[in-house]
Amino acid sequence: MAKAPDEVVNLVKDWLAAGHRRDVEFITKHSHTEDENFVHTVASGPDGALTLAQFLDHLRQYRPREVLISDPQGFVHGDVAWIFDSPRVDLLDEGVVDARFTAVLRRVDGDWKVVHAHLSEGVPHQP
Repeated sequence: MAKAPDEVVNLVKDWLAAGHRRDVEFITKHSHTEDENFVHTVASGPDGALTLAQFLDHLRQYRPREVLISDPQGFVHGDVAWIFDSPRVDLLDEGVVDARFTAVLRRVDGDWKVVHAHLSEGVPHQP
């Protein structure tokens, strides 16, 4: 297992920012699913397990947000990579939140594609 190369890390950083900008074209281009029924994205809240099509529809329904801080890191093994990040996101009217983000990527026809992602609000650890 090796540290994820900059190519993968930068793609994930851009993918996360594109999702918050509601850039459906970027997300579509850099995502992959072999079955339209597979869960592609998991987000906070009930009904947070979304196929790629449902995720794209979700993005279209909300105003753009801004990722203020992002420093993804991760690992790669063969044609699979997994990345984690603790971004800070401006949710506009709801304020700024610290989030937790993970992404799994797969090399498809020579290009890295996000095949699964999870974003949730980070909460303080309770003693």
